[in-house]
Amino acid sequence: MPTQSKRPETKAEKSHSKSIVTDESVDVILVYPYFYTHATQAMLFNPLGISQLTAVLRSLGLNTQVIDCTFDKTEDVISKIVHARPRIVGIYAMLSMSENAMNLAREIRQSLPKTLLISGGPLPTLKPDQFLPDFDVVFCGEAHVAFPDFCRDYLESDGLPKDLLGLVKYPEKYPGIYLKNPHNESVIRSKPLSSDKKTINELPTPDRSDYDHLQYQEFWLDREGFSLASIMTSYGCPFDCEFCSKPVFGNHFRQRSLDKVFEEIKDIKSWGYTGLWIADDCFSLNPEYSREFCHRMISEKLDMKWFCLSRVDRMTSYDISLWQEAGCRKVFFGLESGSNDILRLMNKKTTTEQAEKTIDRFAQSDIRTAGFFMVGYPGETYDTIETTFKWALSLPLDEISFTVPYPLPGTRLYDRVTPVKENTDWRYENENRMVFQSEFDEEYLKKRIDSIYKQFNAARSSG
Repeated sequence: MPTQSKRPETKAEKSHSKSIVTDESVDVILVYPYFYTHATQAMLFNPLGISQLTAVLRSLGLNTQVIDCTFDKTEDVISKIVHARPRIVGIYAMLSMSENAMNLAREIRQSLPKTLLISGGPLPTLKPDQFLPDFDVVFCGEAHVAFPDFCRDYLESDGLPKDLLGLVKYPEKYPGIYLKNPHNESVIRSKPLSSDKKTINELPTPDRSDYDHLQYQEFWLDREGFSLASIMTSYGCPFDCEFCSKPVFGNHFRQRSLDKVFEEIKDIKSWGYTGLWIADDCFSLNPEYSREFCHRMISEKLDMKWFCLSRVDRMTSYDISLWQEAGCRKVFFGLESGSNDILRLMNKKTTTEQAEKTIDRFAQSDIRTAGFFMVGYPGETYDTIETTFKWALSLPLDEISFTVPYPLPGTRLYDRVTPVKENTDWRYENENRMVFQSEFDEEYLKKRIDSIYKQFNAARSSG
């Protein structure tokens, strides 16, 4: 009987069976401290920023490993890190992951006291002092600017955490670094630098080799029928909404070379993904750029579906038709309020009339639309809240999502409603909790939001 040849493993299957267990000395471990809780509105993507850092670190010759906690358990994560005995552990942190990041750092410190612990991401950028009790160093801003060079220099110096002062004698060498002088508790810091367009286009393609792609793909196949991976074609947003925090990329708007973008899309496709989540703050900001993107998607026949975020004041009927032909299947809009007065208060720079016109245009296409709304904003009334609820139900949207205001550090909203109960809600996903002294009843808002969801779903089912 002839022997049957075994089908070669795909890249995603190899990644699925991969383990961090290694006999080699690990220089750097990067940790993404999100643990999937099966929250109904979760959107799972392997972390793009860590993938980018991994590529840069490996280009410098550093033995770098990634631990993505998404489908893992805390005890297994700690076990993997302790087994690998890395010289440096870098942990990403944002508001909803800050407690996870700090708890992991404390566990690692107990088992690996000589390992250098570094944090970076949106919240460490805004509040570095909050992380220094558990971390040796914080990097603020775009981590790829200085974090990889710092890691290389630290490893070459054969130093220990207590020897950092010699390495950072001139902190401006590492833009965005933030640490305490252990001798006098003074702060050693340097100003973060924003990458220019040339630097962004010189970055290597994000290294996605350390993720369990099969589980990510299964998540999206169950939800959408195709699998999505995240990509960014631009960085920064020039708009200044009162509630929006942009600590890492800021207001400086920069676009990537489409040659680099399509090189990355082809890499994503090689891992078995059939769709893209374009994670730009606003993909439609430059219509000419987005049109060129679409023309290339069509001409190169990549057959990749995609979702994106857009403003309501940038879309024409021509663009909607082109996006559909290029594979766009869903667009998310930050509609926020059904009251133009409240939109002006938010400094949104859009109107309800613009939103209605754009949503109606999309309703004539095969592209689905999703609207984000915010109720209970400081300065609102119960009447404007009800106006937003009524407006949301009147629009031909495919999905709606409501939140109460979350005053993020670094925003004018945060400054306006201080003090903020910072340790009360960020551990909970998809829960509308007021974290500042509000004139609106939290339970009332929750009940009304639930009621609006039920009305929306009933209308969608009957339609």
